Amino acid sequence: LGEPLEYILLLAEAGLSEMRALIFELRPESLQTEGLVAALTKQSDALRARHKLDVVTRFDPEPEISLEAKEALYRIAQEAMHNVARHAHATRVELSLLNADGALTLEIRDNGKGFDPAQPYPGHLGLKSMPERAAHIGGAFHIESRPGAGTVITVTVPNG
Repeated sequence: LGEPLEYILLLAEAGLSEMRALIFELRPESLQTEGLVAALTKQSDALRARHKLDVVTRFDPEPEISLEAKEALYRIAQEAMHNVARHAHATRVELSLLNADGALTLEIRDNGKGFDPAQPYPGHLGLKSMPERAAHIGGAFHIESRPGAGTVITVTVPNG
């Protein structure tokens, strides 16, 4: 009787952890209270735990940008990392947020199968929403990919 009960408890704890992660993704409260770097770190940890990917992060200190800009960058990273987990068949993801020369650069790079960004992908709203989010905060969005070569998504926004 002890082993089945321990197993049920383990499943319940795993379910609770997954539910908390999903709630965080819907409304990342730490974005406002802890900042973008903390939110991206939690997102990376979730991707690592859920999808068993090698996630490498490199973050400069918390940027001095509006909450609206932080949320847009967070959502772009969230969508890009979701696409990696769902479509790329990658084993490694690199996520960076760097501040240099008056600009803040978010980059998501994977070693997955890549794709042709010039092709239409009906129903894939993320590929459309990411550049829209970047433009909304005055940023530039760039995607570099080709079949067999992985993908690099870069968003650059003025800082300050």
